[in-house]
Order: sequence, then C-alpha cells, then structure tokens
Amino acid sequence: MAEPAEQEFLRSIFLMEAWDTVAALDRAAATLERAGGVDELFVVTHRLKGAASLHGFSKIAALAAELEDVLGARPPDARKLSTLAGHLRRALDAVADGAPSPAGAGAEAARPAEAAPAPASPGVPTARSPRAAAAAGASRMSADPLRKELETFFAGNADVLAYFLPEATEHLEGVTAALSALERGPDAAELARLFRTVHTLKGAAYVVGCVRVGEVAHRMEDVLVTAREGSRPLTPAAVETLFAADGALRLMLGLAPDPRASVTEVVAGVRARLDALLAGAPVPTAAPGPEPIPAPPALAMPSPLAALASAPRPSPARVEPRRAPRQTIRVNLERLDSLMDLVGEMVIGRERVDRRLDEVDRLSASLLASRARLAQYVADYERREFDPRHSMPGAKPAPTVGLSVAELFAELEFDRYDDAGIFARTVAEIAADIAELQSELTAVSRALRDDIAHVHRITGALRSEIGRARLVPIGSLFGRFVRQGQEAARGARKTVRFETRGEAVELDTSIIEQIVDPLLHLVQNTIAHGIETPEERHACGKDATGTVTLSAAHEGGAVLVEVADDGRGIDPNRLRRHAVEQGFAPAAAELDDNAALDLVFLPGFSTASAVTTAAGRGVGLDVVRTNVRRLNGEVEVRSVVGEGTRFTLRLPLTLLVSEALMITVDDERMAVPLNAAQLVTEVRPDDVRPGPRGEAIVVGDDLVDLVPLSSLLGLERLPRRPRRPVIVVRGAGRTLAIEVDEILHKQEIVVKPLGAFLQGVGPYGGASVGADGRVTLVLDAGALVETAAGAATAARGAARAARSRGNAVADAGRPRVLLVDDSVSVRKFVGQMLDKAGFDVTTAADGADAMVRLAEAAFDVLVTDLEMPRVNGYELIEDVRRRAATRELPVIVLTTRAGDKHVALAKSLGVEHYVTKPVEEHAFVSLVASLVSA
Repeated sequence: MAEPAEQEFLRSIFLMEAWDTVAALDRAAATLERAGGVDELFVVTHRLKGAASLHGFSKIAALAAELEDVLGARPPDARKLSTLAGHLRRALDAVADGAPSPAGAGAEAARPAEAAPAPASPGVPTARSPRAAAAAGASRMSADPLRKELETFFAGNADVLAYFLPEATEHLEGVTAALSALERGPDAAELARLFRTVHTLKGAAYVVGCVRVGEVAHRMEDVLVTAREGSRPLTPAAVETLFAADGALRLMLGLAPDPRASVTEVVAGVRARLDALLAGAPVPTAAPGPEPIPAPPALAMPSPLAALASAPRPSPARVEPRRAPRQTIRVNLERLDSLMDLVGEMVIGRERVDRRLDEVDRLSASLLASRARLAQYVADYERREFDPRHSMPGAKPAPTVGLSVAELFAELEFDRYDDAGIFARTVAEIAADIAELQSELTAVSRALRDDIAHVHRITGALRSEIGRARLVPIGSLFGRFVRQGQEAARGARKTVRFETRGEAVELDTSIIEQIVDPLLHLVQNTIAHGIETPEERHACGKDATGTVTLSAAHEGGAVLVEVADDGRGIDPNRLRRHAVEQGFAPAAAELDDNAALDLVFLPGFSTASAVTTAAGRGVGLDVVRTNVRRLNGEVEVRSVVGEGTRFTLRLPLTLLVSEALMITVDDERMAVPLNAAQLVTEVRPDDVRPGPRGEAIVVGDDLVDLVPLSSLLGLERLPRRPRRPVIVVRGAGRTLAIEVDEILHKQEIVVKPLGAFLQGVGPYGGASVGADGRVTLVLDAGALVETAAGAATAARGAARAARSRGNAVADAGRPRVLLVDDSVSVRKFVGQMLDKAGFDVTTAADGADAMVRLAEAAFDVLVTDLEMPRVNGYELIEDVRRRAATRELPVIVLTTRAGDKHVALAKSLGVEHYVTKPVEEHAFVSLVASLVSA
C-alpha cells in the first residue's frame, strides 16, 4: 500500500478533480439547456464515481451514483442536482479538513442533519454549519420579494417572455454600447441614442405589464433628461451609476443571474443612486468586496493537501445567462420586401418554365405521331411488295407497240402513283415534318435553357437575401464582452479601457451563437494574462489603464474578428520552457517564435503559475481553436513582448453555402474551401527550390513548403507532369503549397459535418453531396498545414517506436502496460500500483491520446476505461482490433460500469477481462501479469 505521504498526495489530486466536478454541477442549470449538456455532466459525475471508488471514499461514490441516476432521468431534475451538489461540497470539505477515515467523508457525513460545526480557533472566522447555511439561504430567499415577484410574473406570462426578452436584450445591448462610448467622453449623438433606447425599453416594459423593470428604466430616463437639458451633465460617477442600473435590469430579467445576490437590495441601491443623481446629492458608491483574510502562520500546512485547500475554489453558484429563444430573429422589413420580390419573380419564372415544358410535351407528341405514320407506311409497303399472298408472280409489262404518244404519256403519269412512288413521297413528307419539329424543339430548348438560367439567377439572389436575413451585427456581441470584461478587470484589480471597431460588420446568426464562448474566453484571457496591474504598467512607462480592442472587418469572403491588448505580450522563450517542462516538446526541439506561440492552443498547456478560477487549468485556447475550426474558420496569435498580443479569428460570412475548388487526387474528387486558397498556379520543375523541410516554391517574397497532397492523405502518387497544379492555402497561422493531380472548377457546395464517429479522422472539415449523389470530402486547410508540419515529428516518432520495440524485446523483465483513463487520480493510483509490481506504465488521458501512444511504441497489455472524452473505450478497442499490429494485444476494461449491456458490448469487441472499480490490488496485478506471461 502507499505511504501516508503518498496517500495524502493522491488525495489532493482526487480533491482537485472533485472540486472541478462541483464547479460543473454548479453550472448545471445552464449546461442542461445546451445540446449535449446532459452528457457533459454525466461524464464528470461518472469520472468522480470511479475515482472515489478507487480511493475508498464509498460515500462520495454513492453520491456520484445518485447524481448519475438523476442525470439519467428525462428531463433531469435541476433542483435535485443542486441539492446533491451541496451534499457533495460538504463531503469534500470534510475530506479536505482531514477526515479520520475515507468512509466517513461520504454522503451521510454530508447530510445537513448530521453535520456539526467545527470548533472555532481564536482569531480565525469559523465556517457556518450546513444547517445554518441552509437556514441562511431560506432567509435570504424570503427577504428577496422582488425576485419572487419577477419569477412569478414571467412564469405566468410565458408568451410575454418569448417576445419581450429578445427585445429587452437588444435594448440593453444598445444601452451598454452607448454607455461605453460616453465613458470615453461626452457625445451628444450617443446621449440621444441612449435616451431613445431607455425610453423604448421603459415603454415596452410598461406595456407588457413588467412594471418593476419599467420603474428602473423610468428613473434612468429622468437622469438622461437632465443630462440632455444640460442641468446635470453625465459625470463619470453618473455613467457608473447608469452601468449599475443596466446590470440591475439584466439581473431582473434573468440575463445575468446571480443566486447569491438579492434582487430587492440591488434594485433598491440602484434606485437610491439614481435618485441621488436627480437630487444633485453625492452618489453612494457600491461597497467593495471583502478582502481575503490570510491564515495565521501557526495553521500553515506544507503538505500538498494544504496547498490544495488554500487554493481558490470555483464559484459555487455561477449560472449562465438566459438566452433568447433561437427561433426568434428580427429581420429588417426592407430585406423581407426584397425576399418577397424575388419570390414573385420565382413564381413568374416557374410559370415560364412550365409553359416551355408544355411545348416540349406537344413536340414530343407530334414526333410520336410522325413515328407511328412512318411505321404504318413501312408495314403497308412491306406487305404489298414482299408478302407472297399479295404479289403477282409472272406478271409482265403490257406491250407498248401500237400505242399513241398520248397513251404512252398517260401511262407514264400513272406510274408516279404506284406503290414505290407513293411510299417515297410519304417518307419525304414525314422527314420534312420531323425536320420542322426538330427546329421547333431546338428553339424551345434554347428558350427553356434561358428560362432555367433566369431561375438560377433568382435562386442565387434568393439564397443571398435569405443569408442576409440571417446576418446580425457583431456589435451586439461586443457590448456583452465589454461589460463582462469590465467585471473581470474589477475582480482582478486592474484598470482596463475597452475600444470597439467594426460593430456594423454582420455575421450569420448561427456563427454569432457559436463564437460567443471563444470570444468571451479570449477577452477573459486578455484580462487574466495580458493586461498588467497598474503598478506594473507604471514601472514599464505605460498608462495605468490598459486597452483591450475588439474589432471586426471584412477581408475577401471572410470576416476578421480581433481581440488585441497593449499588455505584457507573450514571451516565446517562456513558452518553450513550459512546453519542455510539461512534456509538450522535447528539450532538443527547435521551435521558431510562431511555432512557440502556437503552443498556447495545445490541450492542457498552461503558463499560469497558480490555479485560479480564470487560469491555470490548461483548458481554454485549445477549445477556442476547436470551436472556430468547426465553423471552417481559423484563429491566429501574434505577440510582441512588452507591447501586447493580438488574437485574430478568420470566420466565414455564412455556413449555408460556400464556394470551393474541386480537385482530384489519385482519382478521388475533393474540395478545397475557396476562402482558404490564397493562390492557384502551375509549377514547373525550375520553380521548385530546396527548403528547410523538403521542396518549396517562392510565393511573393516568402519560401513556402511544397507538399504533394497524395502523400498527406496516404494515397498513391501518380507520375508528375511537367507543369504541376498547385494550390497555396493558409491555415493555423501558416502557409502551405499543396500539389494536386488536377484542378477541375469552382463550385458552390453545402458543407455537412462528418459526424461524431468520423470527427478528427484525417484533414477534413466536412463533406458535400453532389447532384450525382457522390460524396465529396472537404479539406480543412488548418489540419493540412498541421499534418504537413508534423511529418518530421511522425518520422521521429516512427524511429522512437522502432527503438521502443527493440527495447521491449531486450528488456523482457519490464513488461509495458498502457493505462488509459480520463481521471488523473485513477491514472496515478493504478499506475503506481502497477509500477511497484514491476511494470513499465505509460498513461493516456483518453482514447485519442492512447492511439498516439500505440503508434509510437509497442505494449504488452492495454488497460482502459470506457467513458472518456474525444474517443471512448469502445472506440479505442475497436481501433486496436482493426489494426494488424495491435490486433492480438490483450485488453483489460477497468470501469465502474457493471451493467450487462456494457459487458456484452465489450465482449463483442473481443474483450475477455472486464474489471469494475474499485480494484483489489493483488488480484489486478496478478491478472496483468498472467496476460503478459501468456
């Protein structure tokens, strides 16, 4: 068994993961509203159950099992989740305080009825008991009548909420934008716009019956009236008060909920400040937040558990804002009129096409009639001339001797009307009819082609107008980020000024919805990492107020959204050191500045010196890049030490239809997004230069790597032609020239996602279905660039794999085990168990990570969990069985899932050893050893 110091260290790791689970449960209300939110919560609770079982905290495991049961219901009970999360929080507090035994730190110990307050220490504030906390919570709710009144109003007027909330949200975004402009200085136009917005919001609130919101807006309007009249100008204190009123309105409408705040007290304070402005009295300021109380030195604990206990914990009641229903979108009346005009033209065009089709049907019927006539005459002629029953053998022409000239002429005239003559004339008539019909058909075909071209033009215009109807100004997002950024700056005790540009740039509403989280994270990252404290800025000779700039602009067929700051910048040397320390790069790796900056997008990479609620967990920028790439976009970072950092998001205008270059590689047809292609050219052998990573060509003033696309995709390479078709693409902040077999044409395509099963397989961003039903894969420029850049790394990995296989054969006394689990504590606990037993253990955080490890080295046994992010255990096992090199690799499933269906699915994939957590050390080690010896 582990030593006490090791046990305490493992317990500290377990607690860190457990508190992350509590933070996720605190956000359950917002998470459950998202698609896939239930699965996200289920994964973290399942992970907690497995880790708690391994460490012997059976009661916490039981609480996690209860949480799983609640999440398994449809729909999950959010109130019950909140109650269980409270029990879990108290149980973890008991473990962190040094519970005498793991079993005592569980569910029963966390129940309010059985909890007892800890004895107080002199000079140290004591925490309230759970019962006292619950009583305080109930008292707070009873003392917040305004919150209850608003909730009752909206619950009884769901139809009002459906249309009033989107309108109020839009007005409040306008209020925030106008106040941000007025914060920089007086502006009569912005003041007038702010007044109109508040006045409209006040009227709408009174009309729908939301009187409390109308009263606050009315007081704001009164303050603005005095400012417009010039009797009381808008001072910085007045702007700050109006900002506070804006926040109070959002709190009242549930757009920025905070369960810890008393709506009644917040609104009363805001109204008092507004009344003071109207009366000309000094404006009362908001009370500052409580200062952190340092722990007495006598209570300082040097152990890892004490360090964890002193670390800041996640906010226990952070709830995501209520969003307006997605199906409601406000469209300009002018655009609707344009759409209706196009629909009218479409109807006319359709009628013209229908008329042309009627003419084609008529011509077709005439052709059929002529064909029938011809067939009938041929049949009659054959019957008369070749049927023996109708012929007269032996008949001879009558002698012409003795006939007069007139009689002979009459006989000649009569010969014109014999069977052959009549047949010939009939065929000639039918041929003339067919020629005339052919001429008419050609004319109708030409007219039909023109009409269809007209319909195509109308369809294109209609599609364009529908796309424009979905566009919304990005300025509506900027206002939200400014507000949240200012709150983050106040929490970090920094002074920040926000500047916005390009608010009128429009993006598709679906793109707007999906870039909210990435942009918000970039803004918070800028506050946490980029902007210095006022003291640091003074020492560097900068203004004490930092500047964060949010801007948007069109570039070609894309929109560039930038988040820039004038802070400390990102030091590439520091990134290289952290990459080596955290195992993201070997010590001998040579990374240029751009490659070093690109490290910030790696999953798990962090440069924060301490774990806080805003930084240090290694989660964030990798999610930003992943989300942006789902939109067929790219994110780049540029930084100058001491001057600032700039993140640039390159986004498409719309996701409905995009243009692409159709290409062929090894007889496979593929598509390259047109917005990713910088240059299309042909390269001769003389144009190819030697580059640092192989062949290269000169594009402008830059030397760009030239890579055959067939080699990146693992396809057969065809013989090169004297002039090679080349497309220069840009992605992941770098440029690459890819050689293809043939460039066909430009085409409009509708890109569809590949689905969860194929997500991440190959450098593909989606697929498109052509008119012939053929599926065309759409290449992802960023993934192509990364694949090409990783070619050398893959070669080094193959060499390491060969050496590892040789070492594995030579060192038979040290069998290699690959342990795959998304829980850090499980990897530590089981890994140490196997390491002490003499195994060489390699760990992987999920199935995708395990696939990389299996490609780099050979292993004797694979131990894997089932439920993991990215690639789960079943998918990993299926991939292992599909590959010839790992098909016979023994697999052990280590999971908390003991259901028959889970076991049956594992057995169907060839798994013979299924172990449920917690494990018995001796039995598990013996099982692994038996598989190695076998």
